[in-house]
Amino acid sequence: MNRKTGVILSYVLMAFEVFSTLILTPFIIRSLGQAEYGVYKLALSLNAYLYLLDLGVGNTAIAYISKYRANGDKLSERKFIGISTLFYAVISVLTLVAGLLLTKALPEIFGAGLSGEEVKLAQELLKITVLGTAFVLLTAVYNNALIAYERFFISRSLSILQILLKIIFVFLALKNGSGALGIVKVNFILTLIFRGAATVYAVMRIKIIPKFSGINTGFVKETVKYSSFILFQMIATQINLTADQVLIGATVASSAVIIGVYGVAAQLSQYFQSIGQVFSGVLMPGVVRLVERNGSADEICNEMIKIGRIVLTVCGMVLAVFSVFGKRFINLWAGSANTGAYYVCLLLMTAYLLIMTENVGMQVLYAKNSHKEISVIKLLIVVLNLFVTLLLIKWNPLIGAALGTFIALMLGDVVLTNAVFVKKLKISLMKYWLGVTKGTGICLVFTIVSGFVFSMLTPENWLGLISGCMLTSLTYLTLIWLIGFNEYEKDLLKRVFRQKKKKS
Repeated sequence: MNRKTGVILSYVLMAFEVFSTLILTPFIIRSLGQAEYGVYKLALSLNAYLYLLDLGVGNTAIAYISKYRANGDKLSERKFIGISTLFYAVISVLTLVAGLLLTKALPEIFGAGLSGEEVKLAQELLKITVLGTAFVLLTAVYNNALIAYERFFISRSLSILQILLKIIFVFLALKNGSGALGIVKVNFILTLIFRGAATVYAVMRIKIIPKFSGINTGFVKETVKYSSFILFQMIATQINLTADQVLIGATVASSAVIIGVYGVAAQLSQYFQSIGQVFSGVLMPGVVRLVERNGSADEICNEMIKIGRIVLTVCGMVLAVFSVFGKRFINLWAGSANTGAYYVCLLLMTAYLLIMTENVGMQVLYAKNSHKEISVIKLLIVVLNLFVTLLLIKWNPLIGAALGTFIALMLGDVVLTNAVFVKKLKISLMKYWLGVTKGTGICLVFTIVSGFVFSMLTPENWLGLISGCMLTSLTYLTLIWLIGFNEYEKDLLKRVFRQKKKKS
């Protein structure tokens, strides 16, 4: 029940995040202008690198707390909370120091791509976002404990309320003429309030109380060993997400506008990712239990297929509709100056779709503590990403940057990751991919074809966009029910509707 509630609330949270983006982004772009918006997105991209100081302990916390909870080992849990609390206290200080150094280095790094005023603005934005990041890291273990204890209602509800307040106060700040500085100040204050509330709840209600004595060296070494390879994956993921905007800003003259366009694409792509990634945190405790009872390779493969089909069904529909109507949507929503974001989105979303369908396999690797090879591989692939992206930026700053990231994601997160699944999890890739795509692949092809027909029949305005998207989605849903879903999935959906009917 907790897992089902977690998935539902995670999708509700995702819906609110998407809603806030749809409402705020065009207002922010028009209020700030394309160049200031680009500087704002660049500052956020730079700040995101400071989260790497987490060193992988965030994901480790969920896995270890879930494990200790499953085994009823409260003492080890408290020791882990204790060492994590000390670790994050040190890391939050290092974050402030690193942020200060990065702020001072901005003129040297981006002097060629940004004007003097744009660099100064980026420095002010970065100072405030760094403070928020330090507080997020300081409270990270307690926030992760809510996920490990499957307190999804509290965790997601706080996040939803924070988003609603963000919409209101950002709107007021921009109306007041506060600009990008007003946006980051609002985010900082709300972060203090809601992360603080989550920490208080974890300590007071579910008794996540650290124990600072009796922590043996072996325990620390085990934790560090587990976390270090997650760190490699975090570095790879973060670079793939933000390196393009940083490289554009550092190497392309008058790059603020281009960064703004890429920022629109990156934001849409990240929300696309969130559609599939909501399963990760929610499913992690259940995956840990599967591993703890020594689930067989067939059981693991079947679990991957089951979740992968759900992710492909939902995310595949979004990508199919976007591939047809995405350019029209971006022109109407963010303005024709951001049309190039459509092509960036297509490249990134296509790679993310394949990655997300097999994300549960990554959770199994974490739970089995078998993620060493894949972490190293991903880090090496990032080097290739930077090299290829730098070359392609010279050809075309916007599309070249996205293409470099696409190549890296396909090699690292799809091809080589699948090889690790075969080696470590002993699963059959043919069984997995045939199981995931059976029925769904043909539905996606027919949906895209029908979508292009609908696009020619609908006008180039919001009414035409909405009607075209609805007709294409309805086509997909009809096809997926008739030829895509298997009997288990149909029965599952019927049970959901029966439960809703009984409640009503």
